[in-house]
Amino acid sequence: MSPQSTIQVPISTRQFLNLAEFLKSANSDADPVDIIALAIDYWMENASWKKQDLVPQPVRSADKGYHWKDVFLPNGTSLRMKYKDEWYYAAVQGDKILHEGASISPSEFANKVTQTSRNAWRDIWVKRPHDIEWIFADSLRSKGE
Repeated sequence: MSPQSTIQVPISTRQFLNLAEFLKSANSDADPVDIIALAIDYWMENASWKKQDLVPQPVRSADKGYHWKDVFLPNGTSLRMKYKDEWYYAAVQGDKILHEGASISPSEFANKVTQTSRNAWRDIWVKRPHDIEWIFADSLRSKGE
């Protein structure tokens, strides 16, 4: 009989160590790798009654987004700003603007990129999920979008 082939599936080191610690605290001699395989089998056997775990719904919804004064930036909107020949990006996720993993306002985004006080309306470009091209933020404000 030929040996069973295997693949490597990455999980975080923290998650693996948490599992090993859990097994140790339960006085189990089970190999964490075997438990991971067991957990996958268990999940497949029981997932049919929780379809939402198989096909999670996207976070995007019409009621989520960021209100920037009178301009609404729906969830999924991208923001960008060019400074010293380099583009910097942020994105609306849920009801927050995130830049480098941190929640930030448009003004804070512009000021952080330049390390000076800037008018975000005149520096930021916006691309909402339904937009084909990038739009200057000040144009959105003047149109009342």
